[in-house]
Amino acid sequence: MTAPGLVEVRDLVLCAGGRTVLDGVRLDVAAGEAVGIVGASGSGKTTTALAVLGHLRDGITHVAGTVHVAGAPVLPGRPPRGVGYLGQDPGASLNPYRTVRAVLTAAGGVRRDRAGVDALLGRVGLPAGLARRYPHQLSGGQQQRVALAIALARDPGLLVLDEPTTGLDVLARADVHRELASLRAAGVALLWIGHDAETLAANVDRLVTVADGRVVASGPPEPARFTLTSEAAPAEVVLAASGIVGGYGATRVLHGVDLHVGAGERVAVLGASGTGKTTLARVLAGLHPAAADTVTVDGATLHPDVRRRTRPQRAALQYVAQSPSEALHPRQPVRTALHRPLRLLRNLRGAAADAEAAALLEVVGLSADTAGLLPAELSGGQRQRVSLARALAARPRVLVCDEVTSALDPGTRDAVLGLLGRLCAQDGLGVVLVTHDVEVAATADRVVVLAEGHVVADGPVPDVLGGDLLPGGVPSHLVELLRPDVADPTVRGTVNVVPSRRAAVTAPTVVSDDSPPTG
Repeated sequence: MTAPGLVEVRDLVLCAGGRTVLDGVRLDVAAGEAVGIVGASGSGKTTTALAVLGHLRDGITHVAGTVHVAGAPVLPGRPPRGVGYLGQDPGASLNPYRTVRAVLTAAGGVRRDRAGVDALLGRVGLPAGLARRYPHQLSGGQQQRVALAIALARDPGLLVLDEPTTGLDVLARADVHRELASLRAAGVALLWIGHDAETLAANVDRLVTVADGRVVASGPPEPARFTLTSEAAPAEVVLAASGIVGGYGATRVLHGVDLHVGAGERVAVLGASGTGKTTLARVLAGLHPAAADTVTVDGATLHPDVRRRTRPQRAALQYVAQSPSEALHPRQPVRTALHRPLRLLRNLRGAAADAEAAALLEVVGLSADTAGLLPAELSGGQRQRVSLARALAARPRVLVCDEVTSALDPGTRDAVLGLLGRLCAQDGLGVVLVTHDVEVAATADRVVVLAEGHVVADGPVPDVLGGDLLPGGVPSHLVELLRPDVADPTVRGTVNVVPSRRAAVTAPTVVSDDSPPTG
């Protein structure tokens, strides 16, 4: 039992529509302590944290129990003083029509002069010049740190964090975790909600596990670590790309990138936002013009424009976009989306196409009845599985997946990654897994690290992602690779560190996805 302190939740019972949401929850947070609440979706972890803020979601009623912050009772609809909140969506606290300075001033607790705002930005590691910018002019990591500055505007003694690094790339995640570690060292108490116990372990003193509305475990966390795949044996090369140079207008994004994938191998392409990951994926798929490149599948050279590739070449390499909407027409059922590649690339029609569509849905873990549904009738995870089924309809040798798990909840993400692993093992499929997420990259066999359009490392997962972890579960040497201008790029192990050909660091290019042609 921790010492009596900042937060005391006693026997809290909350219900919704006759269903018990929280069942006798007890929770303590001492002054200056960091406590994590971990649990699956629907376990009650977020509801518990929101109760500390005096917020009950619509339809939830208080049945029994008490919540106290700094000795004062917390009542529904009356948020306690001295508590800040940082959610996973910074847009919820940023007005798109107001500058950062105006947003911070409106938050209260900040002197209205320039020095007051600049001091608050400095507290979260942001330069004073950002005060003049609007939210759309900030990166995801910068937006999250501005949201953190808002939460700190009134100098809270407790900060409630709801998955604060969800959706951030590897560098932005490391930055936010670094700022939170500084706050923790300064004595600010943290109540941190998460789904990943290993990520929370490096950031909290105590971990509380919630399941079905009950606290089922509480105690010091286990040391954070990644579950890394072992190095796979060398395999037949199915995809080879060399000297890829690409960009947008006069802006060069890729600088002579080389990549190879073996049969049955998963290769993660990992990097921060703006490093050229999506551009690389689209060049491989023939969806983006390249100034110079050679892409081969099974030794056959592919035309850089997908529209000029032969039917077997289009079938051999398939692209799965981050957003399933790029492959699914909102007014057409799933059956139509699957029939198109079956007809164009495999010449299947009628009953044969129906049977193959049902088999493909079964492969990705969906029932045959899904074929008759519209995209709007499916969950996000189901839509992404349909997109995978559509790509698999061509019987490809290589699948290029561009951030396909970034919008999925943890359970669905793991299921999709597991599916890709099974396809590689059973069918010899080669997979290029483009991602900003270290946890996703850790499921691959090999990792290629991109920084400013250059390959800066290429090696087995244990060598690239192993070693010491920073707060937030990011390998320290990976940050050094991605940000070599501020750290010594020394990497231990057998990682092939590619000599940098980069000049001075420039602002990252924001890459947008166009709709790829179908078939």
